Amino acid sequence: MNRPLKLISASVSASLLAALVTAATAMPSFAADPFRSTNARAIGSETQKAFELMFKEGNYVAAVKQLDLAVRTEASEPLLFALRASTAYAKEDYIGMQLYGKRVRTNAEALKGKDDLRAYLYIAASDLIEAGYIVKTEGLSSAPRALPLVQSVFDNIKKAQDIDPNDPELNLIKGYIDMLIASVLPLSDLESALASLKQYASPDYLKWRGIALAYRDARKPELALDAVNKAIAAAPNNPELTYLKGQVLWMQGGNNIPTAKKQFELALSKSKQMNPSLLSEIREQCRNISGGKSCPES
Repeated sequence: MNRPLKLISASVSASLLAALVTAATAMPSFAADPFRSTNARAIGSETQKAFELMFKEGNYVAAVKQLDLAVRTEASEPLLFALRASTAYAKEDYIGMQLYGKRVRTNAEALKGKDDLRAYLYIAASDLIEAGYIVKTEGLSSAPRALPLVQSVFDNIKKAQDIDPNDPELNLIKGYIDMLIASVLPLSDLESALASLKQYASPDYLKWRGIALAYRDARKPELALDAVNKAIAAAPNNPELTYLKGQVLWMQGGNNIPTAKKQFELALSKSKQMNPSLLSEIREQCRNISGGKSCPES
């Protein structure tokens, strides 16, 4: 039972990343699709702003406010409620997370016959959110009840693959899930797990972030550093990427430690826009690298 429990833990993490990172759609034809350069889909402009605030700018506080605006006019958009589920999780509001996950599913079901690829992706996201709710509220002993939901996730991703295996959004979602599973199953092949992210996933700031996280967790700092630098090139204002770079440099040790500390401090200079739980984590790590001293902030 140990391995399925680990798999569920990875899948629960994937549920949040699926809500945060994966459950994205495209923008109207007059704007750039964050995933596709062709065959763009339409989402509400208010939701699109929230997506970029959260993932490109790393401005969690502004993204939450923007989601409140989007709900007034774009309540049929599944991405909107996927993002709301992720912010509920960040506040440990698991009931709210579950409720938003149900809205994701309702809106995904409405896409059937109109855009089946996105419909299956969002159904998968809603199942992951529900699995996350079960395990978070009932503990790992509830894993057997959550496992069918995890299987449903993979089934729906396969249905989306049957429609277009090269779709950038699909490969971002699948890539993050594959990467997370590889991180807890030692026999998994990391490079195979990263194939979806490397080959077709988009946008670059999420693609390379996922690859950097995978290499960081696999303790391959040189490859992680190359990936996070590419993510930063695509989203230079995101303090979460700056923090990730600091972690990788810290892992390398030696002469990289002072530079790592500067990366932590640079991330903390944008503390007012960050998720409170992530901010606490960065402060703690900055104190650790500074020998117990507090790090300056804005």
